[in-house]
Amino acid sequence: MILDIKNLHHSFGEVNAINKLSFSIKQNSIVSILGPSGCGKTTLIRLIAGLEEVQTGEIFFENKIVANLKFNTPPEERSISYVFQDFALFPHMTVKENISFAASSKKNKKQLIDQVIQLAKVEKFLNKYPHTLSGGEQQRVALARSIAVQPRLLLLDEPFSDLDTNLKREIIDDTLHLINSLDSSAIVVTHNAEEAMFLSDEIIVMEKGTIVQTGKPQDIYFKPSNVYVASLFGEVNIFESKIQNSKCDTPLGTLDTKNFKDNQLVNVVVRPEAIKLNVEKSPVTSPNSGVVVDSKFLGNNAIIHMTVKDSINNKHHIHSKLIGDFLPDPASSVSYSLDHNHIFIFPR
Repeated sequence: MILDIKNLHHSFGEVNAINKLSFSIKQNSIVSILGPSGCGKTTLIRLIAGLEEVQTGEIFFENKIVANLKFNTPPEERSISYVFQDFALFPHMTVKENISFAASSKKNKKQLIDQVIQLAKVEKFLNKYPHTLSGGEQQRVALARSIAVQPRLLLLDEPFSDLDTNLKREIIDDTLHLINSLDSSAIVVTHNAEEAMFLSDEIIVMEKGTIVQTGKPQDIYFKPSNVYVASLFGEVNIFESKIQNSKCDTPLGTLDTKNFKDNQLVNVVVRPEAIKLNVEKSPVTSPNSGVVVDSKFLGNNAIIHMTVKDSINNKHHIHSKLIGDFLPDPASSVSYSLDHNHIFIFPR
């Protein structure tokens, strides 16, 4: 293991930033810490970097303890590099000088600098100063400077949050290739589930200072542990229901359930992707039907707003998401089927 966190707890006054966290990270892996602002992500990686002192718990780096209540190995003595959210480049140094400073203690300095410049794609602005660069260019320089230290562990704190959509895709792709070319591991802090899935071998989901689920991207997506995790990947339809005879009623029909007791209250989460639609020529009276309110084209897919009636004739507003340009007119009648891979039932 490159990193072991054991029973880590940290507070600021009466506010618990992180609460009894324990996890491990394997060598040569990329792990994302996923969660909203204020969930403790940044506090956690600042503790890992040595920028905050441990209050309770232990941090092991490459099987050696680097921090506990009694001592804190200085950041410069850990083979860890930190890419800050605001990049924190030296403003009085050019791009090349920023990178050279990071590599100043390395024996193969010139060869290393040349390699880093090529990997990070910063050749075109080596003699510029940080304030003259775009956000994407500053991001590349921050990554280049961090890897020039040749860290065993790279920490990235919300590294793509200020980039526009098209540039973000390019930088994320380049960052992934860059990290994979190194003999090191990386922790990426993000609130964006799509970024986490694209970059990571494993995702650690945090909420209110605690870890609520850890797993491979496909496990987090298809086997979320609760409503919160299921909702991280975009908007969802949520219904309250009660278990009766191993089934629960929803506005989208009756669903079979497992591992629930009769009369147990549950939340049913239905991703818009689960609802497949067909336009009908005339109003449909079957249970699996609805009426279109509006259709929104989003490029690769479309969002359909519709109403459906439950078993006691109450109306519910539902969102369906389909690939392509399926755009039925308002007031169109539709029938639907459900993809149960995108439907989840949790205790309430």
